[in-house]
Amino acid sequence: MPNKNGCRRCAARLGLAAVAMAAMAAGLAGCKTNNVETAWQLIQQQQQEQALARQKEDAAQARRVADAPEMMLSMISETQRQGRYFASLAYIDAFQRQFGSDARVAAMRAEALRQTGQVEQSEQAYRALLGTPQAAQGWHGLGLIAGARGQYAQAADDLARAAQLSPMDPGILGDLGFARLRAGDPAGARVPLGQAAELAPDSAKAQANLAVLLLVEGETGRAQSLMARAQLSGEARLRVLSLAEEIRRQTAAAPSGGPVMAAGDPAPGLPIMSPLMDRLGNGPIVR
Repeated sequence: MPNKNGCRRCAARLGLAAVAMAAMAAGLAGCKTNNVETAWQLIQQQQQEQALARQKEDAAQARRVADAPEMMLSMISETQRQGRYFASLAYIDAFQRQFGSDARVAAMRAEALRQTGQVEQSEQAYRALLGTPQAAQGWHGLGLIAGARGQYAQAADDLARAAQLSPMDPGILGDLGFARLRAGDPAGARVPLGQAAELAPDSAKAQANLAVLLLVEGETGRAQSLMARAQLSGEARLRVLSLAEEIRRQTAAAPSGGPVMAAGDPAPGLPIMSPLMDRLGNGPIVR
């Protein structure tokens, strides 16, 4: 029969074994819990990474979609800068079918119509711009059309409206000054022509228009120096001299205080459309 000490030792051994088993069970339970938590965290991390990748892909696609009309607008603008106005009309039609109406495209369409000789359609297109943010371009275009018809007083009025809306545009200022010059108002032409020449010192057209004014006012030396600095071609200089002489004759023949050219009269000796003319349709040739 086991003694008491033996029994105590057996009990102690059994107690230690129970504690060890409990500890092992607890350890196994802890490993299981950690594994589950680790797997869940991994799934969450993967989901987050997938969501982030989708967001980046969606953002890239949105940028591509947003850039598409801007890229096409840039292409249309470059086509017109190259003087390929018939081609630009095709691109504009494609843009409008794909992206709908856009005031910037409408302005370029009006210009392309004018440059391709579709004057009535161009005039309608420019008038449609007057109630939009492109109103300055609308008045500018209408002034150019009036100038090409020899309606210089009307051209000056329209271009003055354009200049009020866009007072730092050298193209508008130059055309305004030239229209006033052709309308028999050299004094009114001086400021806008001077502004255009200084705002766009590299523009041969702006310098040539100012040279015409100087010649009309009898400042031949300054005009010659200006044309030399602008490096105008021989053909351009001859055109400047011819225009200045023509304007002087018209001014001398006009009634005192009256306009040089009445609205609706044709511009004598000047074709309405010519690729060598400036944007007003009858300014100095500048290559």
